[in-house]
Amino acid sequence: MGAGIVLDTSFLITLADPARNHHEIALRYWRHFIEDRIPVFLPTIVVSEFCVRQPIPPEILRSCIVLPFNWDDAIKTAELDFKPFKADGESSPAIKDDMKIIAQAAICDARHVISEDADTPLRYVMQLNETGKIRVQAICLRDGFDRSFSDVNGQCDFHDALDAADADAE
Repeated sequence: MGAGIVLDTSFLITLADPARNHHEIALRYWRHFIEDRIPVFLPTIVVSEFCVRQPIPPEILRSCIVLPFNWDDAIKTAELDFKPFKADGESSPAIKDDMKIIAQAAICDARHVISEDADTPLRYVMQLNETGKIRVQAICLRDGFDRSFSDVNGQCDFHDALDAADADAE
């Protein structure tokens, strides 16, 4: 499995908007990516969705590797086959865009996709992993910050474990 992380639109929206519930968690992940030099991939599909409401802040864009949607991505998207997910009541365009982002993560050999939305793209990532169609892991902002995703041994930071224990106690 490769390195790097693919940003989903909901992560980018949460990172850019301090009023969002999980903004602080998104900011912690962003700082972690930059400080640890983790490659951050920004699909052009995410750019098109995000820029409907606002431009991407230059400080974010400068730190990303832009992923244009290319031939290999299109073929992989077709292989992932979004039709079984349509039964979940999702709209076809939304599922197709999520599948394109996931396909790009698989093609660029990213290790993770990060999102705030656990209900759709991250659920698709988990289901596609179970079928063996991809080898990409999901990170959900709703689960809080956990640096273990980038540790070779999957070990979390002691301070992060204490923070999580404090949050559970509340």
